[in-house]
Amino acid sequence: MSMKKIFYTVTALAGFHYGMAQKDSVNTNQLNEVIITAAKTNLKQSQTGKIVTVLDQQTIANNIGRSLSELLNTQAGFFLNGANNTHGTNIDAYFRGSATGNLLIVIDGIPVFDPSQPNNSFDLNSIPLDQIEKIEILKGGQSTLWGSDAVAGVVQIFLKKDWKKKIAANANVAYGSYNTLNAGAGINGAIDRFAYNLQYNYLKTDGISAAYDSTGKQNFDKDGFKRNNFRGELRYAITKNLNVKAIANLSIYHNDLDEGAFTDDKDYTAKNVNNLGALYFNYHKENFSWNLLGSYQQAKRSFVDDSTDISSPYYKYAAGKYIGNTLTVETFGNIHLAKHFQLVSGVQYIHQQTDQFYKSYSDFGPYESDLGKDSARINQVSVYTSLLITDVHGFNFEAGGRVNNHSIYGNNATYTLNPSININEHVKLFLNISSAYKIPSLYQLYSEYGNRDLKPESSTTYELGVQGETNDKTLFFRVAAFKRDTRNLIIFFTDTTTFASKYINRDKQNDYGFELESTVQLGKIGSWNNNFAYVHGRGEQDNVKMDNLFRRPNFTWNSALALQPVKQLTIAPSLRVIGTRLKAPYDIGPDKMPSYYTVDCLLAYKINHVRFFAEFHNITNQQYFDIVGYNTKRFNMLAGVYLNF
Repeated sequence: MSMKKIFYTVTALAGFHYGMAQKDSVNTNQLNEVIITAAKTNLKQSQTGKIVTVLDQQTIANNIGRSLSELLNTQAGFFLNGANNTHGTNIDAYFRGSATGNLLIVIDGIPVFDPSQPNNSFDLNSIPLDQIEKIEILKGGQSTLWGSDAVAGVVQIFLKKDWKKKIAANANVAYGSYNTLNAGAGINGAIDRFAYNLQYNYLKTDGISAAYDSTGKQNFDKDGFKRNNFRGELRYAITKNLNVKAIANLSIYHNDLDEGAFTDDKDYTAKNVNNLGALYFNYHKENFSWNLLGSYQQAKRSFVDDSTDISSPYYKYAAGKYIGNTLTVETFGNIHLAKHFQLVSGVQYIHQQTDQFYKSYSDFGPYESDLGKDSARINQVSVYTSLLITDVHGFNFEAGGRVNNHSIYGNNATYTLNPSININEHVKLFLNISSAYKIPSLYQLYSEYGNRDLKPESSTTYELGVQGETNDKTLFFRVAAFKRDTRNLIIFFTDTTTFASKYINRDKQNDYGFELESTVQLGKIGSWNNNFAYVHGRGEQDNVKMDNLFRRPNFTWNSALALQPVKQLTIAPSLRVIGTRLKAPYDIGPDKMPSYYTVDCLLAYKINHVRFFAEFHNITNQQYFDIVGYNTKRFNMLAGVYLNF
C-alpha cells in the first residue's frame, strides 16, 4: 500500500467517523468514565472540558508484548523517538509536536523527573508495562495543577493494586525474538485494616545493534538489555477516614551502546538505577478530602567506554556518572462548597540537585568535567487553587491559577480557564485556555554550557473541540484542535564568530494541530479504534521564522481491532502509520525522512485464571529509521502466559 493511498484512506475514515481512538476498551472513553488527573479529584468525563484518554487494564493486557513507550506511541499526538529501537535507547517524547521534556510523567500522584538529564525528563525505560493498572493521558497546558513540564500534557501511571483477598498471587513468563525473556511474580492482599502488594519483574534480551550497518558486512554486535524491577506498597487504615500508604519502586537496568549513527562499539556499556519512595496520608469525610505526600527520587546513570575497542577518534577511554535527586513535599485538598461547586487547593515544594562527573583519555591528553551537587541545586515552592463548577444544567467551568517561586529566576505564574457544556447526555463541547511553564534544568543552569540568567519557558495553549457518543453507545468520537504559543524557548546556541556555546532563551515557538479519535463497537464481537493527529510548528528568532519540528512527524495514524469471536479468544491486529519528518540539523540523511507503516497483531486465549498470548510486531518486516543510522526492530514476536491465583 502506498503512503498516498494510506493518507487518503485515513482522511476518509476520520471524516466519516469524526476520528477514532486507539483501543481504550468498551467503556473507557464514554462520558461517565471517572478520571483523576484532570483536576486532582474524582470527576466524570462529562464534568470537565479537559481532554483525557484512559488506557484501562484490558487495553494494557492487549498490548502486553509492548513496552510502556511502545503503548504510548499508539495514542493520538504521541511520537516517542527511540521506542522502536533496541531496549535501553533514550526516549525522546515528542507530544503534540512539543520538544522533549514538555510532557510531565506522574506515578500514583507523584511527578517524576531526572535532574541529571539535560531536559530533566523521567526515564520511561524504568517502568515495566506489566506493573501498570491504568494510564490517564491529560492533554494541553496543565501547569496550574501539576507544575513544571506539563506544557503539552500529563501522563499519569497508576500501578497495579488488588486487595480483594487476604492473599493472592500472580506470575508471568514470556519468550521471544532476540532471545528475549520477560518474567515476573508477585503477591498481594488485605487483612483487616492492612493491605500489601509486592511485585518483581525481570526482562533480558540480546537485542539488536543500536547502530545500522549499511554494508551488512561490518559485523556489528548486538546491544543487549537487562532490567530488574522491584515494587512494594503497604496501606493501613488508621481510622475510618484516615489512611496512610507507603510505596517503594526500584529499577536497575544494564544496556549496551554504540558510538553513534552507522558506528559500532563493542565495549560501551551503561547502568541505570531509578529509586522512588513515597509516603501518603489521605483524610476524607463527606464533602472534604485532604492529602499529604512526600517523595524522594534518585536516578543514577553511569557509562563506560573501555579501550579494547576504539571506535571514536576523540577518546580511547571514557567514563561518566550522573546522579539526580528530587525531593517533593505536597499537600492539597478538595472541598465541596455547595452542590455544584468544588475548590481544589494545594502547596508544593520541590528540591532538586545533581552530581555529574565525566572523564576521557585520548591522544590529546586527559579531559574531565565536574558538576557538583553542592552547587548544582534549586528549590521551588508553588501555591495553586482551582474552582470547579460542575453539572449546572449541563454547564461545567474550571478557573484556576498557580504562583511558583524558583530559587534562581524568581517568580512565574499560570492560569486555567476551562468551560464546557453537555448538549445532552451524549455530546459535550469544550474550550480550554491555559498557560504552562518548564523550568530550566540543572544542566542548562550549571553545566559548562549553563546560563543562570535563563528564564522558564512559558506557553499558552488554546483547545477547542467536541466529544460524545451515539445514543446506542456504539460509536464514541472526539475532535479537538489546539494551538500552543511558547515564549522564552530554551535552546542550545553556538556563536558562529567565537564558537562559544551556551543555553539561551529564544524569542518564540508557535505550534498547532488537530486530533480525531473514535471507538466503534462491532456488534458483540469487538470494537474498531483509530486516531489521527496532525501537527505543524514554526520557531521565530529576531523576526526570522523557520520550520523546526525536527524528528517529529506531521501526521500519525493508529488503527486497531479488538475482536472476541468467542469469549475466551482475543484477536487484536493493529496498524501504525507515521508521516514525514524533518531531520535534525546534525542528523545524517535526507532533509525530509520518508513516511512508514507497521502492522502488529495480538492473539490471546484465557482459561479460568490462565491467559496465553502471542504478540507479533512489524509483521511485514518494514525497514525504517526514526533517526538515520540507528536500527529499528524488524519483524519480532513474544509469546507467554499469565497466571492469577
